[in-house]
Amino acid sequence: MSNEITDIAEKLQKYDEAFDFYMDRGQLPDSIPQGDLLGGVIRQTVQDNPQLESQDPLWIEVLKEELMRFIEAMLKLFQPIEENYRREKALITAFAAGETNWKRKLWGQVYRTIKFEYKPHEVNIDGYVEQMKNENLDDVFASMIKDWDKACDQRVERLKVLTIRRNEKTWEHHVKEWGFADYEQRKKIERLVYSYPALAEIVRIMGREEPKRDDEMDDTIKRYLPLLPSPPKPAVEIDEVSNGNDLKHVLPVEMAIMADPQTEDFFYLKYATKKLQLFANKPKMESQMKVEQTKKKKPRLEKGPIIVSLDTSGSMDGNPIKLAKSLLMQLLRMAKKQKRKCYLITFSVRAKTLDLSRPGSWRKVSSFLDSTFTGGTDGEQMLNAALKMLQTSNFSMADVLIISDFYFSNPSKVTRDKMTKEQNKGTKFYGLNIDGSKNNYNDILDRIWKVQIRSSRSFG
Repeated sequence: MSNEITDIAEKLQKYDEAFDFYMDRGQLPDSIPQGDLLGGVIRQTVQDNPQLESQDPLWIEVLKEELMRFIEAMLKLFQPIEENYRREKALITAFAAGETNWKRKLWGQVYRTIKFEYKPHEVNIDGYVEQMKNENLDDVFASMIKDWDKACDQRVERLKVLTIRRNEKTWEHHVKEWGFADYEQRKKIERLVYSYPALAEIVRIMGREEPKRDDEMDDTIKRYLPLLPSPPKPAVEIDEVSNGNDLKHVLPVEMAIMADPQTEDFFYLKYATKKLQLFANKPKMESQMKVEQTKKKKPRLEKGPIIVSLDTSGSMDGNPIKLAKSLLMQLLRMAKKQKRKCYLITFSVRAKTLDLSRPGSWRKVSSFLDSTFTGGTDGEQMLNAALKMLQTSNFSMADVLIISDFYFSNPSKVTRDKMTKEQNKGTKFYGLNIDGSKNNYNDILDRIWKVQIRSSRSFG
């Protein structure tokens, strides 16, 4: 069953991308085979709505989602049709490849399948039985198998077409009845979010819609230079000069000879014959530490993944959770439009997660958000869930947004150190404080916004 779910999710992702491709270029991509029935549904839907390009992009999103729901339903209905098709094709292959005795053994099953599934004008099984009495058996079987194989291909196509036709009218009615209601609800959410400047700014920053810039930070580098002789002593401090090849005690003048390409060979000759001039007294060996102040760029992705943590504890009940979910839906809309990986965490007494980078997961968002909890808040568990995802390849250097009233304790030192390590890599930790009074996370997160709604307004 899990393989079937994965197969549907992967196909659905292909059609999802095909819709965007068709809207952009007016044709289906090469990944959709010529004559693909569901690809044809996409083409027909766009052609039946020529005003799409001039309409609100939000309506296009709503229509696309409704279309993808229809295609998902068709893919599920296609599964038993395709399974029966695969079994029948296997029977055709086995019958065609078998010797005469094998064909006799399979004949009862073959006869019943053809008699039950096909009309005489498709495969005239009784006519072939009559021919077997007077003609060469192998020739009759070859002709029958050819007709049967062709009819099998045509039948699976016909059943899929009938499935689409039986359901498309219901889908069209649903779009007219519920699609516009969904559109109005999303417009309401959009207006609500953008009525709060802080929320609008969060969407812009999480969407990375600001002009590209290189964030820089001061970085102090301590560099230890190789062991070298201490600076030459004044002549009065030198007991004597001797000859040899101990490079630790060589005079600076000899190093100058080596540095010049024209005299480099002469230096090696003196080294080989132990005639380099050396300090007789052994100068103290030193390693020099060089401290440099540099500007180090923080790596930032243009359209990287995002992690959103939503507090669903009892203290967020009412308008705070409504506003939080409105912001979340706007962020999800942005992430899906930009095809960015997204990871959701809802938390109260425990954390619950949904990885939206997996095929088909976007369909689970509504039911995921309907599951809310009560009681206190375990912020430590939520932070560790986010930190765990930052270690994966899909969500490395993601932007993290925590939506809460922040009525939970500061992270432990271990968790705080992990956050700092991720921040040094380029990850940004943001927070939206809704109707909270505590500011204990101001020095922990990169930025935190605060919104008061209980006393300012109410909304449905």
